[in-house]
Parts: sequence; C-alpha cells; structure tokens
Amino acid sequence: MSDRDNRALNEILRLCAIGADLVARGPDWYTGDPDNVPGLAAESLIVKIGENVARMSSETIGLHPEVPWSSIKRMRDRLAHHYEGTDYGAVWDTLVNDLPVIDGYIRSLDLG
Repeated sequence: MSDRDNRALNEILRLCAIGADLVARGPDWYTGDPDNVPGLAAESLIVKIGENVARMSSETIGLHPEVPWSSIKRMRDRLAHHYEGTDYGAVWDTLVNDLPVIDGYIRSLDLG
C-alpha cells in the first residue's frame, strides 16, 4: 500500500474517532443547537472521509472490495453538492451506524 493511501486511511480513522465523540454527546446535543453547528460538523466529517477515499489509489480500493468505497464517495458527493438539500437526520444516522462499520473495515486492513 502506498504511503499516500496509508495516510488517507489513517486520516479516515481519525475522523471516525471524532465522529464517535460526537455521537457520544447524544442526539439531544446534535439536534439542540439552533444554528445546527453539530450537524454542520458531522456533515464536514463525512465529506472529509469521502475526500480521503477519493484520493486513494484504485489499486488499494480494488484489493479491498469489502469496504463500501463507492457508498462513501456517493455520500460525500451528495453532501458536498447539497443535492436536494441536506437531511441532517441521515447525517446523524451515518455517524451512529455507518462510521463505526467503516472504522472496523479500515482497522482490519494492513496499514503497515
């Protein structure tokens, strides 16, 4: 695995950990801010994870088809380009349900 891919994967792990910290604050914290700062922070994390996936080599992506790379990139595209607006409930669900799974997939890879 290239050094660039390794850095991207480690950054994804770092961002997933931040996502876990946000989830630990709870849904009331997430929905309670009238300016939606938690939602915007969560959205940014998901976009950054997708950007790191987009920077990875097709070789690394091809070696690990069990990781939902295309789903991660599609979510990034949807949020970054605000197709049909942002559903912050779906963003929360992504933090709660998908980021731990992504974290598990990435941790299972040999990051050298």
